[in-house]
Amino acid sequence: MPESFTSTELVAAQKRLSDYVLDQAHKIERRLYFGWAPAGDAPEKYKDLCEAFAASQKNGRPLPVSNENSSSVVFGSPEVNMAYRYVHDVAHVEQGLSFSSPDEFVLARWLMRRFERAGFSRNDLEWHLFEADAVGQVMFYAVTKQYVADQLQFALDCVRYGLNTGIFLEMERQR
Repeated sequence: MPESFTSTELVAAQKRLSDYVLDQAHKIERRLYFGWAPAGDAPEKYKDLCEAFAASQKNGRPLPVSNENSSSVVFGSPEVNMAYRYVHDVAHVEQGLSFSSPDEFVLARWLMRRFERAGFSRNDLEWHLFEADAVGQVMFYAVTKQYVADQLQFALDCVRYGLNTGIFLEMERQR
């Protein structure tokens, strides 16, 4: 695990991670014939997501994705973070996985396997950033029933100190 990295290495890793996410989002968009749009009222329940997905399939309008908590993100920009939420939400529906913590964990692992099949490995900083975002945030929510406030800081703590300590540090910040 890369405990030490420069700001230049971080920016480069975020760029590669962002490129991957955008590529995945655009592939899904071409396959489904609908994209995504930031929304303050995006579906918060699995049933609502499935209904929004079906509506997007029917009318071709973008799937609403949450634009909340996007000021400090792993993916380099709020726009790429929302593209990731699109990838994540589509995977929920297509994999038949609810918003329960066990299903969120299964989905996070599924997303990590796809990321690895795209050529990323544990030797890459972006792999650790993605793991913190995909797996670490699921674990944090399962333990606290709260969302991570500063996604980038959380990911950096997880990369530097491991998931366990990263989760603990976020818990301390939210006290």
